[in-house]
Amino acid sequence: MTLLRDISFLLSMFHVIILFLLLFEPRYSWKTTMVISFGSCMAIMAANTLLMIWQGPAIIMRAAFFTCTIPSAIIFLALSRHCGGRFFFLFCLTDTLSFWILQITNFLDRLTGDTYVVMFISRLVLFPLVEWFIWQYLRIPYIELQRNLNKGWWLFAAIGGTYYLLIMVTSIPVGTPMPDRVGLIRIMLVLILMPLTYLTILRSLWRQMVENRTRTEMAVLSTRSQLALENLRIVQESGAALIQARHDMLGNLSVLQSLSWKKDYDGLDRYLALLTRQTEKIVPIKIANHPIVNAILAQGAERAQTSDIDFRCKVTIPETVSILDEDLAAYLINLVRNALEAVELLTRDQEKWVEITIHIRGKYLFIECKNPYSHAPDPDGDSGRYISRKGDGHGYGLWIMEKVARRYQSELYTEAKDGVFLARTALLMPESK
Repeated sequence: MTLLRDISFLLSMFHVIILFLLLFEPRYSWKTTMVISFGSCMAIMAANTLLMIWQGPAIIMRAAFFTCTIPSAIIFLALSRHCGGRFFFLFCLTDTLSFWILQITNFLDRLTGDTYVVMFISRLVLFPLVEWFIWQYLRIPYIELQRNLNKGWWLFAAIGGTYYLLIMVTSIPVGTPMPDRVGLIRIMLVLILMPLTYLTILRSLWRQMVENRTRTEMAVLSTRSQLALENLRIVQESGAALIQARHDMLGNLSVLQSLSWKKDYDGLDRYLALLTRQTEKIVPIKIANHPIVNAILAQGAERAQTSDIDFRCKVTIPETVSILDEDLAAYLINLVRNALEAVELLTRDQEKWVEITIHIRGKYLFIECKNPYSHAPDPDGDSGRYISRKGDGHGYGLWIMEKVARRYQSELYTEAKDGVFLARTALLMPESK
């Protein structure tokens, strides 16, 4: 019957990989990730099988940390999109859960005669049942946690690592005698506390995310109100300027006509140039059909005007898109602010301009911004993202834009070349808002 024991061990190793991948977000395509994952794990399984044949089945529980845990952690860390505490917490969670199932099925087999039949059947049932539960109820919320929470993971990873080592130390390898009553009570307490602890951790993380989301929604509502008021102010000021311009139109036409009759072409040119400058000072009422986009760009145009910056907008966007208003606002506010701040640092003899292009390409919302700069920005050595020279408290703009881009299955492409900084993305618009 040892064949059933060995087969159940190999199947358990496969299920460890499956449990991890259910909650895992790769940095590469799923095809590449699956090939590397299962290819590497097949090699690890082969090495552990040879070790088990050489030293006996009991060696696996004692040596698994070195022969399974560390090699698989290195492989998956290289494949993971999320590094740091998020990765190690997930790794400890899935490995601890797997060893918990192994211990439960091992005890069930001991209680029914130690024939390995119950072990084999119970693992065939319990692993898929747990995987179904994770897929059905835990996968989407957990991935949302990984994407939205950046802090607090290392503490929970340390707790998970401690439980992982604890369950390894207290485990009873196959083929070894059962401990005494005190030892059994100790093992049972560990097995009971493990799921309770992880459920408490996940609940704590979820509450933290909900609180962060609530604060974000309040900030979004405040931003929307400010943008609406700003849009209204710009419309009112632009309307007043247009009324004044219409009021002066007849007088201006009379002056132009008089200069033309006198053949004073130099005076005519000077007067036309004056009228052109006055007209340029009128902020356009409508830059874009989308109200949020219009408010942000109009606000940017007004700031550019006060700094003598040529603010060029090539915008073709409908009144509504399936990108969330808060995400679109967060992206554009930081995009416009970063561009204007960079151009404002230019000297008087340098040409000051910002060019923003927004339009729809198929299922994507294309957003691009170009602007000159005085000093080349510094790329971060780890992420490659350009960082701010302003010191602490600055430099979050590109990070926010990058986060929004990834939320819509895109990347933020940035380039600093020939004195011009380029930021570009194409957000995949969901089917419904």
